[in-house]
Amino acid sequence: MDKEKPEAFPGSGLAPELAAYFSALTKADEGYAAHVLRAMEAAGNRGLSVSAMEGRLLESLARLSGARKAVEIGSLYGYSAHWIARGLPEGARLYSLENDPGCVNAAKDGVEASGLAREITVMEGPALDSLKTLSKLAPFDFFFMDADISNYPAYLRWAAASLKTGGLVVARGAFIKGKACCGDAEASGNSAARSLREFFHVLFDADRFVSSAVIPAGEGLAVGIKG
Repeated sequence: MDKEKPEAFPGSGLAPELAAYFSALTKADEGYAAHVLRAMEAAGNRGLSVSAMEGRLLESLARLSGARKAVEIGSLYGYSAHWIARGLPEGARLYSLENDPGCVNAAKDGVEASGLAREITVMEGPALDSLKTLSKLAPFDFFFMDADISNYPAYLRWAAASLKTGGLVVARGAFIKGKACCGDAEASGNSAARSLREFFHVLFDADRFVSSAVIPAGEGLAVGIKG
């Protein structure tokens, strides 16, 4: 994945002038959580995180969900966590899960510098282990995944069991860098594609999620509402 600064909706195939237009609309937001942006840019991994436009979308979805308890998989340096927290009401809590110790430290530093330690808890370790710990706090209201596509099916099954009725799940990276995951040839030779096929079978299972959709933003944003 390109580690440089992402476009408004990276990988969306927007015409250059349209991409520039939307980037201009969110120019003011490029300064949001500036200390986190600087840390990511210094480490050369800014492009691994959400863009400002994607951040605004996460904030909007969090607000629409009315979430008071939320979970994120893939903290990186905490940039997406800042956006999600901006969409949560006072007194809400976001648990942000990250396996890389360096990223955990950077995310904790960013959260502390923003004064969000009461709103965001960064948890270190394999996400599946952290999710087992968090199960005792269920039900949750909002769940965002943006790391480790191979485990997306397992994460989604956890969400199906741990979200409240009407809870919202959001997953980034549904298109695998623009490549379809639905073709048999693609799925048979690509572990990420196979994982996403399984993920979508769960997401579009009406017994688990009463409403599901894929938003063609960036590398694909999958959304589901728990039934």
